[in-house]
Amino acid sequence: MIDTATDAAAPLRVMTYNIHSCVGGDRRYDPERILAILREVDADIIALQEVGGFMHGELEQAHFFEHKLDMRAVIGHNRFRSNISFGNVLLVRKDIGIEDMSLVDLSVVPFERRGAIDCILQTRIGPIRTIATHLGLLVRERRKQIEIIANRLLERQQPITLILGDFNIFGPERRRLRLIGAPNVLPKIYSFPARRPLMSLDRMWAIPNERLTTLDRLRTPLSRIASDHLPLVGIIAPS
Repeated sequence: MIDTATDAAAPLRVMTYNIHSCVGGDRRYDPERILAILREVDADIIALQEVGGFMHGELEQAHFFEHKLDMRAVIGHNRFRSNISFGNVLLVRKDIGIEDMSLVDLSVVPFERRGAIDCILQTRIGPIRTIATHLGLLVRERRKQIEIIANRLLERQQPITLILGDFNIFGPERRRLRLIGAPNVLPKIYSFPARRPLMSLDRMWAIPNERLTTLDRLRTPLSRIASDHLPLVGIIAPS
């Protein structure tokens, strides 16, 4: 649990990143590049999408990052490739408590299985409900997925809720994200494709919105090649 007497006023650094199974823009499989980016950001809370599908040595990708970063992982299996899990992963520092964790099925038949991780994190700035997700590719499946998340937000309300992931939404459709607490004016932070970003597919916001005080992408020579998305990094301020 959190030692609230130590560093109690420090904000939280939060990250969301679609790592594309660690296959980069050069089509090379290299989890070490993703690991280097995660270490550079040094976030307290990390939401990863498209994790898995390949082994790295004897470890699945989720456990590789969990071990190398010395963090704890919540794994949201959406499907399996040759018995290797594939889906969302939430990584948190070991001084953050994980409570009331559930995996939300966002699958819409007949499309690809999708899901979200929903849990309450006990952090140095207090409890934060965190929903990490990766929505579908088509408008009609995303509409249903947003409806499911909106209904869940009515339950287990906390002083701060953090919603982040790859929403596959751009253009006028982004107004639908207001149904799940997004600000009326969403920042246009282009994160896809990583080499030459043209779309704001990756998102992060807090409820209340003002608790997320900073949000930007990490665009470096390494992040432009390590995945097909750029990571987003935000800061959640103490009250």
